[in-house]
Amino acid sequence: MKRLLVVLLLCCVLAPVTARADDTSSSGFDMDMLAGFNAGIGGTMITSEYKGMNSGGTFLPLLGYEGEYLYLRGLAGGLHVYRNQWFEFNVQLSYLSQNFYADDSDRWAMRRLDNRYSSMLAGVNARITSPWGILSLTGSTDVLGYSNGVLLDGNYSLPLPLGPVTLVPTVGVQWADANYNDYYYGISASEAAKSGLAEYEPESSLTPYAQLTARVNFTENWSALASFRAMFLTKEVTDSPMVEDSEKYAISLGVLYSF
Repeated sequence: MKRLLVVLLLCCVLAPVTARADDTSSSGFDMDMLAGFNAGIGGTMITSEYKGMNSGGTFLPLLGYEGEYLYLRGLAGGLHVYRNQWFEFNVQLSYLSQNFYADDSDRWAMRRLDNRYSSMLAGVNARITSPWGILSLTGSTDVLGYSNGVLLDGNYSLPLPLGPVTLVPTVGVQWADANYNDYYYGISASEAAKSGLAEYEPESSLTPYAQLTARVNFTENWSALASFRAMFLTKEVTDSPMVEDSEKYAISLGVLYSF
């Protein structure tokens, strides 16, 4: 039932935005670099930090829209509360792709843990745009009640136009509270008893990351996107008996049509 609610809420975000036609989405694409309305298809390969889990891949639609009041950036959509040439303040909903499905692991102990599900986040976003780059800060919370966690994300991007190619390097840091980490990386007493893994209750964490996105314009309307993202997990996460890797990577490719 909660999975159905995730899909319904996501449709509620997308429908009103696309009808009028900061977030780095879970797809790995930086949709902030797109102006007007863009639509296309993309694919993403993501490594997993969890023990016994293989890298996962997915195809998904790519949508981007920037309007006077509404925007859609990947899987985040929202409303501009205030906006001028240099500053904007937004309220938004976004899809959180983080999950763990026990049956997908090849480890006996991991298969006896509870599943952790993707969710929907609601929050606020502030952005400062200048000739020296884009500074963004987003605060959001889980609104479906899976983790009841809070995430804070701050990042800096510098678009670099190079003829038909635009490069956007990004560096950032994400803070996750104890509720978020406990849901996705903690092990309860009942899980410990079933799996034999040690009980674990993490505190909050601070995770740095870096991303490089490139857009190549083939014609006035057609372009391609490529993105590479690396997250460097800190001790509160890597100390979990569920986790075996301290880095997490995503590679994405896509084709877009601009209207």
